[in-house]
Parts: sequence; structure tokens; C-alpha cells
Amino acid sequence: MEDIMPIIGQNMLRISDKYFWAEPLAEYARAFIREKQAESMRFGLLTVLHYRMFGGNSESIYQAAAAVELFILASDILDDLQDGDAPLQAWSQVPAAAAMQVAVSLIVLSQQAILELEFGQAELIRVMRMMNEQLLKAANGQMLDLMNAVTDEESYLRVVQHKSAALIVFACMTGVMLTGRDWHPIVAEYAEEVGMAAQIKNDIRDLLRWDDKNDFILRKKTLLTLFLLEEIAEQDQWIADYFEGRISLADVLDRQQMLEEACNRTGAALYGSVHMRMHFNRFQELLDDVPEAASDKDKLLQIFSS
Repeated sequence: MEDIMPIIGQNMLRISDKYFWAEPLAEYARAFIREKQAESMRFGLLTVLHYRMFGGNSESIYQAAAAVELFILASDILDDLQDGDAPLQAWSQVPAAAAMQVAVSLIVLSQQAILELEFGQAELIRVMRMMNEQLLKAANGQMLDLMNAVTDEESYLRVVQHKSAALIVFACMTGVMLTGRDWHPIVAEYAEEVGMAAQIKNDIRDLLRWDDKNDFILRKKTLLTLFLLEEIAEQDQWIADYFEGRISLADVLDRQQMLEEACNRTGAALYGSVHMRMHFNRFQELLDDVPEAASDKDKLLQIFSS
């Protein structure tokens, strides 16, 4: 599957060059796409793989995968601008207003790229309807995440289902539906499950790292931080004090080791790992219920394990 990524990246640049001529929009878009090319474009890979799994053979699928990745890039840009925690990314090196304009333009560009695909009108209409439904779902989840609206495990899972998982459903289902098939409920369910597993995995990483993306420093409510706050002992009261704003960032910057010890005592990371494994195991169970996936199971596992 690695040989597919350069083709997807080339299509992203081609589509961008076709529609973006004003400077610095064209220049910024190319720079942001090149930065995206340096990463793993697993959403586009999922689109291509699912298309092939369900019998598709048109080369136009690479433009569809590029359209998916253009939207994911736009989402990443907006997410980083909103969080302000990715100063080294290319879009953080330009004026915020310009980066925002590129992101909005990329969203429109991704839809235009879908509309121009050499598939039947019925397939394109179904894909566009599905695409917009999933992206609107993700928009609601992103707003809840921005507002730090999580209050318990149920609300956390609801936010993740809408924000992160909806984008994986979008990528997989684009490939499925471009073969002429309708919505595939099992593919949608396993995409949701693996999306939730991936988000919990990220949350484990973001609790234990010690930089601008640390969920504790950001006072972000996740499955792990909620569990940590519920289980802390009296000696760890400073964790609750910081989360509730009674002490400042300066008061906790030298307490990385203390936080790690508290996570070990409470079992917060282990708790997250168990939940992550539950969702990933459910994904594998559902995958076995899709006969079309049998020959590509290892490829899917490789993409989702990266």
C-alpha cells in the first residue's frame, strides 16, 4: 500500500494547481499538501483499499482518495489553529487568517474533486450525500471537543464517535460506495470501532507526553483524565486543583514525574489501554463478518495499527 501514497499526493497537488491560482493561496496550499505527503495518508489508503475490496478497478479512485485527504488536511489545519498546539507545522508558520482561508478552500476543493470523478451520477450523489452527513457529524463532535464538553465516559465516547470515528467512516465508505454499492452498515460499524480505538490510543500518548499537546496541561477532559481525577489519592490533590483552576500552569510544570506516578498508581493508562483493546477487538470481530475483506485483512490491520 505504501506505493499508493505518492499517487494520492500527486493527485492532491494536481487538483490544487487546477483551481488555486491566486497567490499566496496556491503557494500555501502546495506547501501544506507537501507537508501532508510526508505523513501517513491512511485515510486515502482506506478509500483505495475499500474500493478494491468491493471490486472497483477504475484509476479515478486515486482522485477520490486525494479528495478525502484534502478534507483531512483541512480538518488538521483547523484543529491545530483552534488548539494552538502545533507551532512547527507549515500552517502555523503563516498568518492565521491565511491558514484558515486555505483550510476552508481545501474543504470546497475536496468536494469539487469528488463531483468531477468519472463515475456514474447515481454513485456520485450517494457519495456526496454520505460525505456531507459524516462531515457534519464530525463538525458537531469537533465543537463539543473545543468546548471541552465531556463530563463522563458516555459523553466522551459520543464525542469521539462523532469527531474522529466519523472521518474514518467517511474514508472507508467513499471507497465502498464508488463501486455502486449502498451504505454498508458493518463497514461503518468497524470503522467507528477502530476510530474510537485510535483516539483512545492518542489520549494515552497525550496524557504521558510533556509538551504543548499534553492533555493534562491543556486541562482536556478525556477518558483517561476523567478516570485519573476520580481515582487520585489525597497526595495527588494538586491534580484536581490544577484541573479546576485553583493553581496555575507554573505551579505544575515541574511535576511531570509526579503525574506519571499518579497515573501508575491509579491505573489510568492501563484503564485506557483496556478500553482501546476492547474497541480494536470489536473491529476485528466485525471485519470477519465482511467476506470482501478476507484477502485484505492484513493490509487493513497494518493501516490501523500504524
